[in-house]
Amino acid sequence: MEFSLVAALDFLTRTDSGALYGRPGLDLLLIETGLCRAVISLQGAQVLEFAATGRAPLLWLSPDTPFEAGTAVRGGVPLCLPWFGENRKDPAKPKHGLVRTQLWELAECKKQADGSVELALRFRHVGDALFAASFDCCLKIGLGSSLRFELELTNTADHAVEYSWALHSYFAVEDVNGVEVEGLDGGEFLDKTRGFARYRLDGMQTFDGEVDRVFEDAPARQVIHTPNPITAESEHCHTVITWNPGAELAATIADIGVRYRDFVCVEHGNAFANSWLLSAGESARARLILAR
Repeated sequence: MEFSLVAALDFLTRTDSGALYGRPGLDLLLIETGLCRAVISLQGAQVLEFAATGRAPLLWLSPDTPFEAGTAVRGGVPLCLPWFGENRKDPAKPKHGLVRTQLWELAECKKQADGSVELALRFRHVGDALFAASFDCCLKIGLGSSLRFELELTNTADHAVEYSWALHSYFAVEDVNGVEVEGLDGGEFLDKTRGFARYRLDGMQTFDGEVDRVFEDAPARQVIHTPNPITAESEHCHTVITWNPGAELAATIADIGVRYRDFVCVEHGNAFANSWLLSAGESARARLILAR
């Protein structure tokens, strides 16, 4: 979509990280309507900010993140794909895949009858040393009283390929130590802090230290209990990841540090046992709705 056409849309402004955050480096889109305000980075098709009108901000964005081309932005909702977490075949490869540091194309932007805005961003991977198989990806982002994602992934390689992915949502909270996540009770999870050993959760998910858990075949809906509760509800997303580094690990992460208290990650996707195995030419889709 040509930016000359973007200029004709009164709800969308082309800007950059220098203008909004004082750190030049990334092209951004600012969307302002009667329903919400949002900021999206064309690198990674990443929503950096979202707040429905009259409601508290939904997402956390690190004030210490570098806005540098090719460097992951800490916060918002990055898309981790075509692998989630460490590449299990080659841990030396970048964590969380490659699409979050690549430039995406804005293919479409339109206002709906209800006043919400929908953007379609596309990325085409031709295959390289990081990930040999080619694929096409379209991420539709809906901005209204809620934040909506629709992911479509197509395997354009001539053979079957396994893909794992997650929408790595960083939610803004008052204090992570007081957060409880409803909707995972009784579920089994792989605990990364204990070598991916398998355990069962009894009751609410809480965060009293480092938490890094993968719930396979997880329920579609969670409620994050804070003074301004958050809901996350998905379709065709069978994996939920809960994460916060806790004080000790956060102290070693430059763009988190003492700010670990300010966010919690409850991520939806398809990873580990729920990864997508797509035949040549096959597509798969998933949806996620976030709101507070």
